[in-house]
Amino acid sequence: MPDVMLNHPSALSKAGVKVAHLDNNPYYGGDEANLTLDELARWADSRSTSSGNSEKLSSYLVAQRAKFTSVKRSPIVPDHSRHYSISLAPSLIPSVGPLISSLVASGVSRYGGYRLLERVGIYSSSNGLQNVPGSKEDVFKSSLTLIDKRRLMRFLVFASGEFEGSKELQGHEQTPFPEFLQSQFSLTHDIVDAIVYALAFCFSSTGSPCPCSSRGVCDK
Repeated sequence: MPDVMLNHPSALSKAGVKVAHLDNNPYYGGDEANLTLDELARWADSRSTSSGNSEKLSSYLVAQRAKFTSVKRSPIVPDHSRHYSISLAPSLIPSVGPLISSLVASGVSRYGGYRLLERVGIYSSSNGLQNVPGSKEDVFKSSLTLIDKRRLMRFLVFASGEFEGSKELQGHEQTPFPEFLQSQFSLTHDIVDAIVYALAFCFSSTGSPCPCSSRGVCDK
C-alpha cells in the first residue's frame, strides 16, 4: 500500500514518499496537459455540449463542460497525430528568474520540454496575423515608415534602460499603458497594440496601467 494517496502529484515524492496519482483522464497533466492531435480531438469531443446527454456524465466532465463552454473542433484530424504536442495551457517562461531556479532545484525541469520563442505574432481583424519585430534588425527591415521606426526605437531604448526617474514617466505613473505610449512617444495604433499585447503581454488595453508593477511596465 502507498504511504500517501492524493488526487494530484506532490512534491512529497521528491522527498521519498510514495504517492498514488489518481486521475480522471487517461493522460497526465489535467487542464495543463500536452496532447497529441488524437488526444486533443477526444478531449474536445468529451467537453462539447453537443456530444452526449449530460445526465450520463460524471461530475468531473460536468464541471469540465461548465469550465470550457465553447469547445469545437474540425471533423478532420490530420495524419501523424503523435508528431504534434498541443498544450491546453500554453505559457511563456522567462529565461532567467526564480521560476527557472525552482524548476531546476525541484528536478521538475527534467520532465519538461523547452524551446526558445522563435517569433511572436499579433492578430487584428483589419490586418490579419502579422509578425512582431523581435530585434533592431527586424525593426529596420519592417514596412514601418522611417519616422515610426525612429519613434519605436526611442521607446525600446527607454524601456530597456533605467527609466524610473525619466521625464517621460513623470506624472504618467497611473496613465493607461496605450495612452502613455501614444502621448509620450507618438506611436501609431498598430505599433501600440504590438507593444501592449506582444511585448508587454497585457491582457487588456483599457483601464488603469495593465496589471503592472510600480515601475509602470506590465510584468505579466
